[in-house]
Amino acid sequence: MRNIWVIGKREFISYFSSPIAYVAISVFLVVVGLKFFVVDSFFENGEASLRSFFGLVPAFFVFYLPAVAMRLVSEEKRLGTFELLATLPVSDAEIILGKFVGALGFLAVTLLLTLVYPLILVSLGDPDGGAIFGGYLGLALIGASFIAVTIMSSAWTGSQIVAYIVGAVLSSLFFFIDKILEAFWEGAKDVAAYVSFDAHFTNFTRGVLDTRDLVFFVTMTAICLVVATFSLNRRRWN
Repeated sequence: MRNIWVIGKREFISYFSSPIAYVAISVFLVVVGLKFFVVDSFFENGEASLRSFFGLVPAFFVFYLPAVAMRLVSEEKRLGTFELLATLPVSDAEIILGKFVGALGFLAVTLLLTLVYPLILVSLGDPDGGAIFGGYLGLALIGASFIAVTIMSSAWTGSQIVAYIVGAVLSSLFFFIDKILEAFWEGAKDVAAYVSFDAHFTNFTRGVLDTRDLVFFVTMTAICLVVATFSLNRRRWN
């Protein structure tokens, strides 16, 4: 556990040791803020709800979080520092989990900076606290899944660009798969909803905390991290 924490702390600090993290978070906050306050006319529609916010953020995460996580393994490979890291008394699983924890910290900072939105709602009206809590829990879970997907793609390649493209494509597929399948095959609606990130996330935004949705995201995250770990293990076989 200590090794995971050390690696996670190193990754988290590395994000904020360069201006890239500040630029990324600023772009995220500006885009979400413009959509929430200007495009959706929050102060004019008279509705104390974060529905439009929760509708935008997961779709934005599809492209935002792969950019955050694409370098976690691929950059180590490109710079040749991964082999040095691998010589330390840490397992491949600890390396993957540590990098995952560091990226989760970045996600947490991003979400914490958006808490101004529910605070504004509370000051102006009487919003549904259950829906807000559920929505933020859903964002944390779906965000963790997107990060895990990208770490998996990052473990497959030494190129950050390739890791980003693969991570974004897979994240898009998992998020929009219900809409994609329904467009070609109406009969696949139920199956598509079962495997769709968006369908499971929507339940959280309604304030419905179903253990099936929780288990789904935790399982998907775990599967991607396990695959990433096995991808690292392959270097011992080559």
